[in-house]
Amino acid sequence: MDISCRVHAFGVAALLSTTIIASSAQAIEVAATNDAMAIADQLFLSQSSISVTGATLSFGEPCEMIDGVCFGGEFGEGGEVPPNLDIGLLTIGVSSGVDQIGTYTNNVGTFGLPSPGVVMSTGNVMDYGTGPNLEDEMSSSANNAATLDQNTILGPITGFSEHFDPVELDITFDVGDGVDMISFIGVFGSEEFPEYVDSEFNDGFGIFINGTNVASALETGATPGVDTALPINVDHPDIKPVAGTELNGILAPNDIPLVRFDVPVTPNSTGNQLKVIIADTSDSILDTTVYLSSFGDFDANDGSSEFTPLLPSNTPGPDGLYVFELDAPEPGQTIWIDPPVSVGFEYTIDGAEFASVTAPSLLTVDDPDGYEIVVGGTTVVLLPGETHFFGTPVSDFILQGIDEALMLDPSNPVAFPIGYSVANVTSTTNTVTMKPLTVDPGMGVIPLPGTAALYLLGMVGFAGFARRKSA
Repeated sequence: MDISCRVHAFGVAALLSTTIIASSAQAIEVAATNDAMAIADQLFLSQSSISVTGATLSFGEPCEMIDGVCFGGEFGEGGEVPPNLDIGLLTIGVSSGVDQIGTYTNNVGTFGLPSPGVVMSTGNVMDYGTGPNLEDEMSSSANNAATLDQNTILGPITGFSEHFDPVELDITFDVGDGVDMISFIGVFGSEEFPEYVDSEFNDGFGIFINGTNVASALETGATPGVDTALPINVDHPDIKPVAGTELNGILAPNDIPLVRFDVPVTPNSTGNQLKVIIADTSDSILDTTVYLSSFGDFDANDGSSEFTPLLPSNTPGPDGLYVFELDAPEPGQTIWIDPPVSVGFEYTIDGAEFASVTAPSLLTVDDPDGYEIVVGGTTVVLLPGETHFFGTPVSDFILQGIDEALMLDPSNPVAFPIGYSVANVTSTTNTVTMKPLTVDPGMGVIPLPGTAALYLLGMVGFAGFARRKSA
């Protein structure tokens, strides 16, 4: 790195603060924590076939700060400043108290991101709840440099050898019989966009399963299985402005700001190693952030997520009703069920009442204008990924407004899942019924369609703070 070109005009106050705290009114609500096991529990789906056996966090090594630049590793033994740098020295210390990792919930569906999950950033995660983009140069630094091992694994992702403010989450997990694939959902963004695209500040993100990086994303228009997926970094061609948070740019292949990873594993294997890492490249400013969710077996159909919905327990008769019979969930626990395809459904429950309903994300159903929930004479809009809490629990409601043009396949187990939670439980078992709502487009009832293609993406992180070069 040419140090003479990278002197930053930041004062002490800019280095230590410049944060916006996520409020309780925000959709993505962030809670900072360094409890590795709590983070792992939030990241993994609650499935009996996958179990976490250990988790640790690492944040690199302390470095020295010179006018906003973090020097460590190759720049001096023990973090000392190189003697040939004749510029003012500003030492902030080994840590500025920046919270780089935490958990999140997302009840209003920002980016259509599934909830709950984990957020990791090269800056302060508390800056990256839902809200307007008020700061083009959002940045915080923990004043850490990547270790030799971290630089080694990050190099192929970013194309550069020096990285700063790393966050590394290491998890060991076991999988049961029949589990041969695990999956992730994520969102990646950065404050490096757009000024520092195609520069040395190519912040990057990786997910390593048993030593292999599986974090990559096909660019828009690429063909799965034919074209090569690209690493998750600031230079990915599908990073673009997407409103919803402080982030300047979000990875959004095919204009969907979500990425999905599918990773082969060996059934009934133990001691699997998961490493998740994100870091600044070439300096320690301008945050990059990633949101991660729903690590698990998407073939389980156990109701634990929109990707693993419960399927009907019957073949509908003349009344057209689909029935789901299941053990009563705990109050507040969300269960996902998958109806056959229509433009809407009427849902009824026995043995409890509905407390909330959650719409599928854009990654599952690409219907960006959302849906309507009708209870009695009241209608409310439900956006992709959003959760609506009924003020008073109800025994039935209608979801309508599914785009007819989607023509989703009712035999597809992730065609149109919804999540619900219950209140006022009166029985140890619940029965949920769904009545499809169909339309007559002038040629009779809509026929059951063929399988619609779901474009599976890759995943990633975000956050940032723009640079200013000295004259």
